[in-house]
Amino acid sequence: MKIKFNEAINLAHKDILKKYRKSACLGLGINDPKRIFGTTKDLLELYGSNRIIEPPTSENALTGIAFGMALNGYKTCLIHQRLDFALLSFDQIINTLSKWQFMFGEEKKEINCLIRFIIGRGWGQGPTHSQSYHSFLASLPGLDVYYPYDAETAYYSIFSGLTTGKPSLLFEHRWLHNTTSENILFDRNKFKGLQKLAGGNSFTIFSYGYLIPEIKKACDFLRSYSIEVDLISTCILNNINLDPLAESVRKTKKILLVEPFTKESSLTNTIFSQLITEYNLSSIIEYSKIIALPSEHESTSYFQTKNRYVNWHSIVEIIAGVMNKEVNIEAEDDFHDIPGPWFKGPF
Repeated sequence: MKIKFNEAINLAHKDILKKYRKSACLGLGINDPKRIFGTTKDLLELYGSNRIIEPPTSENALTGIAFGMALNGYKTCLIHQRLDFALLSFDQIINTLSKWQFMFGEEKKEINCLIRFIIGRGWGQGPTHSQSYHSFLASLPGLDVYYPYDAETAYYSIFSGLTTGKPSLLFEHRWLHNTTSENILFDRNKFKGLQKLAGGNSFTIFSYGYLIPEIKKACDFLRSYSIEVDLISTCILNNINLDPLAESVRKTKKILLVEPFTKESSLTNTIFSQLITEYNLSSIIEYSKIIALPSEHESTSYFQTKNRYVNWHSIVEIIAGVMNKEVNIEAEDDFHDIPGPWFKGPF
């Protein structure tokens, strides 16, 4: 099966809405002509305005409404077209969703509430449409946090977030929406814990989210120079069992951690600290580095963002340098400001 990232999200919503009568989706723009970048396509036509709800603008109240519906047995998904809009609802997310089951002794009660946060980059985004606070929110107890990197993990992030009985957050990068995955089998086992997306003995890379397709390009390129990389990722950002990553580092003795947002207080910082303090790898590691976005707000200027982002070229240059390999990277079309030539906006 061949499917795009946004189509997989749409399919997951359809499967949930079809299987569970007490399920609903709500969000600003959910029923507009573009249907939230195609992810809510046909839902209104199939399930009606009582279940596919276009609400007024009030993010904090919407979060309370969605959670209240979940408390009453609904599987409810609230969608924000940018994570930045959801900042107005952080009080509800932090003090209600994450703590409810703990405060009221309802750990065994199923509360199926999923919030989708879409993240922007480049053209049309600027400092208020490009933020990603996944690392902070993944540090909170009481929430499951997902950041899918392909169609398969996108499907299961939606499905799992609405069926596991725990309030959940999903971070969804706009640049992944048009990416296509081949031979999708929807194997739930691939969804659990750390996954090895490429194998090798030369180097270990850990990353997640929208950078995975870019890093796969780097792995393919490095393979042609006999540099084999262990690429390890996850789409579940909390309570990660790092045993497979530690095993890889013991093998390669080199690790590059690639963070999809800024380095400060990041998930990759936390993971590297755990590798050192809990797995005692400091005496084994010969090379380690974390690369991330610079600690500054994103500009709306094409030229000022020219060197802002991590790409497969920069990853190849780092690893080839460590391995003392000369590589020849041919210039290619630069879409640093848009995800590809298909992109027409408005977001």
